Amino acid sequence: MVAANKPSQYVGTSIVGGKGYGKAVVIRGQSDIVQILNICSEDVGKECERFKNARGEAQKYYNDYFSKMASRTNAETEISIIEMYKHLVNDPVLVGQILDCISSEFVTADTAVRLVAKAAIEKFQMMDDEYFRDRGKDIEEVRDRILLYLSGGEETEMFDDDVVLIIKRSLLLSDIISNNVEKIKAIICASSGKTSHAVIVARSNSIPVIADVDFSKVEIEAGDAVLVDSDNEVFTVFPSDKQLGEYQEYVFQMEAQRRELPAYLKQPVFTRDGMPVSVMSNVSLESEAHLAVDNGADGIGLVRTEILFTENAEFPSEEDQIEYYLGIFDSIGKDKTVYIRVMDIGGDKMAKFLTMPEEKNPFMGFRAVRIYREKNELLEVQLKAIIKAGRGKRYGIMFPMITTFSEWDYLRKFTRKIAEGLGVDCPELGVLFEVPLAILEISMFLDSITFASIGTNDLIQYLSAADRGNAKVNYLYNPIEPAFLKIIKTAIDECVSKGKPVSMCGDMAARPEYTILLLGLGLTRFSVAPPMIPIIKEIVSSVVLAEIKEETNHMLFNMKSTESVAAWIDCMNERYCRKIFDKYHFIPKTREL
Repeated sequence: MVAANKPSQYVGTSIVGGKGYGKAVVIRGQSDIVQILNICSEDVGKECERFKNARGEAQKYYNDYFSKMASRTNAETEISIIEMYKHLVNDPVLVGQILDCISSEFVTADTAVRLVAKAAIEKFQMMDDEYFRDRGKDIEEVRDRILLYLSGGEETEMFDDDVVLIIKRSLLLSDIISNNVEKIKAIICASSGKTSHAVIVARSNSIPVIADVDFSKVEIEAGDAVLVDSDNEVFTVFPSDKQLGEYQEYVFQMEAQRRELPAYLKQPVFTRDGMPVSVMSNVSLESEAHLAVDNGADGIGLVRTEILFTENAEFPSEEDQIEYYLGIFDSIGKDKTVYIRVMDIGGDKMAKFLTMPEEKNPFMGFRAVRIYREKNELLEVQLKAIIKAGRGKRYGIMFPMITTFSEWDYLRKFTRKIAEGLGVDCPELGVLFEVPLAILEISMFLDSITFASIGTNDLIQYLSAADRGNAKVNYLYNPIEPAFLKIIKTAIDECVSKGKPVSMCGDMAARPEYTILLLGLGLTRFSVAPPMIPIIKEIVSSVVLAEIKEETNHMLFNMKSTESVAAWIDCMNERYCRKIFDKYHFIPKTREL
């Protein structure tokens, strides 16, 4: 008799929550190592033709999948993402660079694709903003698709059984859409961005994802039984009968819950004592706006327009920008408000069409609104495109990285002049408060802004003088530092006293473990990643705001350390949110720094 395999448990990082069980399927991708293969000058034409043929196969692949999705209902997310890949595989800049590399460097088509893709990916990986780092995954996706056809490789066979994908590299979209999506019960991978398109599709199909797995320490082979518990950031190879029994109970409970989003979560929600609270969404793409609608967003609190400018070799035309904004307006619907942030380029979000000075500290240098006076023709085109696309829509324009009132006054007057020139009323104009000088003097701005938004990500960095991406100092990057909370509360109180709506669009707002705290600070407008909308709405609708505010005021007065604030948050969440967290299989990480 052969002894049964013993369960072996491993850890990773939860990217998409949930649980899944199936047979292991190991997917191997293209190597990131670029091996230079040279050719003779007479072979240049042949290699260029090979590349064109492979690119044509990639085009057909994306077109076929696009047609397949178009016949499905509720597939807007996948459709929009595939549309983007269709454009990317035809990008004249990438195509031109690859053909030029073949011709000038005398290398094979495979080598040229790898070299050009590597350079583009490295630029994205240097960016501090996670969203833009994840755009490098899009280049990897198209690179691997073209390389597959260049090598004469075959498509992955369709799955007949439930499977868990084991991916010993970065997760790519093709890993999901190349197969029977309904048969993929979970994904385990070496790395994955939280905002990558692969993750968006995994989340929209309720596929749990665990990343940051060290496969050198994992014993797993194709066909092994794997149980994934992304909620607890673990997976088990050869799970026990007890574990499988618990999983079956989980499946039963989830199927009982798996129905349409309750009607009240698709509407603005109220606290139990009647205070209306808006939970909006942060988006960059039309596909994310569709996902926001699916999750009950009350509007779009932040459109990150940088995607338009960092991925194009030339400054996008007014017509191209109008098409982009209309896609977002149409996706969210005419009755919901959209707040569009003008291009926040510079720092870690560099634009190819813009020559920037070399700076020792670009995050605190020539970026965002600081560029506009010198390059106001770029801002003028963007503002015209937004205003033209916004005719008949509910929208506002938000300006990032404002430091002084004079900066704001210049931009406000500049925008009004453009609106007057177009013969339309000036839209709502607001400031994204993310620079300490501005938020500490927020009262100066309130008579001339229509709305305010607080960007906690940069604000915490600047206030604490700590780079959140630097492991040596990121312990100082803490959103529950008492001094920071007092600054936030003061800013919110100032806005409320002047009748100016104020939202929060940073990571802090998107973490459900902080929802009670933020409500207590007076925040009634959240702008978060689409998947977090339902859980935050449920928390809002379960509390009495007056009680929360009283508890929070008492906490701010008495507590002097992040440890005491964390303990208070844990206590409040246990009292008000435990059942909600359990329902969504959400594990709070209040003490994680």
